[in-house]
Amino acid sequence: MPFKQVDVFTEVPFKGNPVAVINFLDTDESEVTQEQLQAIANWTNLSETTFLFKPSDTKYDYKLRIFTPKSELPFAGHPTIGSCKAFLEFTKNTTATSLVQECGVGAISLTINEGLISFKAAKADFEGISDEIITSYGQSLGLKFIATPALLHTGPEWVVALVEDAETCFNANPNFTMLTQQTKQNNHTGIILAGPKKNAPISNSYEMRAFATAENIDEDPVCGSGSVALARYLQELYKFEETTKITISQGGRLGRNGHIVATIMKEADGNTSYNVAGHAVTVIDGTISL
Repeated sequence: MPFKQVDVFTEVPFKGNPVAVINFLDTDESEVTQEQLQAIANWTNLSETTFLFKPSDTKYDYKLRIFTPKSELPFAGHPTIGSCKAFLEFTKNTTATSLVQECGVGAISLTINEGLISFKAAKADFEGISDEIITSYGQSLGLKFIATPALLHTGPEWVVALVEDAETCFNANPNFTMLTQQTKQNNHTGIILAGPKKNAPISNSYEMRAFATAENIDEDPVCGSGSVALARYLQELYKFEETTKITISQGGRLGRNGHIVATIMKEADGNTSYNVAGHAVTVIDGTISL
């Protein structure tokens, strides 16, 4: 089967977050089992592996199934952007400016503009959590929060926590054993930790880290669904009244240099939507045997 490994949220190979993408566009989905797909994802040992299938309806361009080494996800951000990049290359499509992805959370609208791929989040729901849970997460992170953390449903279940500044975020050293126990007990994917860059030349600029301990991933290098969660959290916290761009850097502690732009969009109908954009570069192009 055609196979690609795409580095996401970077224009420089090996500095973003890789996703493995396997092309099943010419295969009936019923011909492969859940166990086969999970075995491949476990073997690649990346935070996510995706599988492109024919869509269930012509309103979609393709169907995407997303797996961690442990389980299937209804949605994830960097796999969405990386799989879009791979789909365009698999199909030799050099002119598309928009696509619609079918996945577990429904339809994901994508735009392509001079190599920059963005998606509109299908889900960004905010929910408060108990003081007891907040305290336990603070203990496992060894940090004090500057605002009350919350649970964000973006496909994954992210708890977003804000600290004083980017340096505090970057230098955090979680107790991963405690954090894994807590996230699994609470049925959360993990923690999105962020701190503002006080002297950044662009306003609304943050350092972010993603600890996906419930998925057996101590730290995800650069996280798209996490950036949706952060943008939605900041909107709830600061009540932006106009379209606002949030620039996010991530991955420095892991030797990466990821860059994300999350946009809080004020729609004409008065609703708010959340878009995430980033570049992607293919670093492996070949085949995989089943």
